[in-house]
Amino acid sequence: MDYARTTARLLAEEELPGLAARARDHLDTFLVRHQACWLVSEPGGDVVVGRVAAESSLVFAERRRLPATAADAPGGFVSPLPDGGLAVAGNGRVTVYDADARVRWTYEFEPWTDPNAGSPACVTDGGGRHLLVTTTGPGMTDRPYPGDRCVVLDLSDGRTVTHTTLPSASAGYIFQQSLTDPAQIFLDALQGDTFYSRVLTLAGDTLRAETVGDDEPLAGVSLGGALLQLDVGGEWLSRCAAGQDEVLVEAEDILPEGLCFVGHRPGFLDPNRVLVAVAEEADTEDNRHLILDGHTLQPVAELDYPGITCADPLALGDGTWLTTEEDVVRRWRVAGAE
Repeated sequence: MDYARTTARLLAEEELPGLAARARDHLDTFLVRHQACWLVSEPGGDVVVGRVAAESSLVFAERRRLPATAADAPGGFVSPLPDGGLAVAGNGRVTVYDADARVRWTYEFEPWTDPNAGSPACVTDGGGRHLLVTTTGPGMTDRPYPGDRCVVLDLSDGRTVTHTTLPSASAGYIFQQSLTDPAQIFLDALQGDTFYSRVLTLAGDTLRAETVGDDEPLAGVSLGGALLQLDVGGEWLSRCAAGQDEVLVEAEDILPEGLCFVGHRPGFLDPNRVLVAVAEEADTEDNRHLILDGHTLQPVAELDYPGITCADPLALGDGTWLTTEEDVVRRWRVAGAE
């Protein structure tokens, strides 16, 4: 099975020290927040959060730093806040920092007994007035345990607003937002070998966690109400959107024999194109990058890079994408495209 080939054109390149170190142990390395994409690194114990520039000739437009001397840095799930601060969710506590790295407030909860199994995450709501945090639920030592919680806190003072019980227990969590609609919040939960995926909606004091598609990871950048799910084993990729039929493609039907979908972040390159990595083995960095039709998920072209090996591309939704090599971040566009 052969595809048309198209060349990737390098637009910009910057170093983000500590990116590779952070990526080995954390789920927050690539985030979608406040209609922007962010990368999180950990240089020398500090935490640095870089906002990807809207201007495609640059990689980063802003970098926020939380010194290692701050109470909860490093080690927790870090999320940028719309007012310039950072939130850090650790096992048993979430702390909100102002833009000058001063503590605004701290919220404590019962920690997971096994921090290697359960780990929290955090994200602001679409209006930037609340912080959503995954925590343990009550009665964690009891049986049956009702499940972990998603708690909604007032971003100004840490006051509890509401909560909902999740189907997962002692899971590792990651939040993402839609790039075009921050009110659309996605939550992935990894509980052992089981995934749970939910779309969270906060309306007034009511938080709903609703199933979408299959319980497989919600992947990469989502645009205009459309989102992607990737089978953990790489056997299929699906597209879901409200009011539309789900589109699901099997790797064996659209990829050359022996290849599967790999990586963690297939995403919308723009509303009409999806960028995805494929390879023979899930854990290899020796992978190939395909552009798929954004509606049918049928292959359109394979990318050629000029003398650079790139793994697990990060689509940015604006027609460009990032690749990372250790601490070097590169931004690309299809050659000839404006």
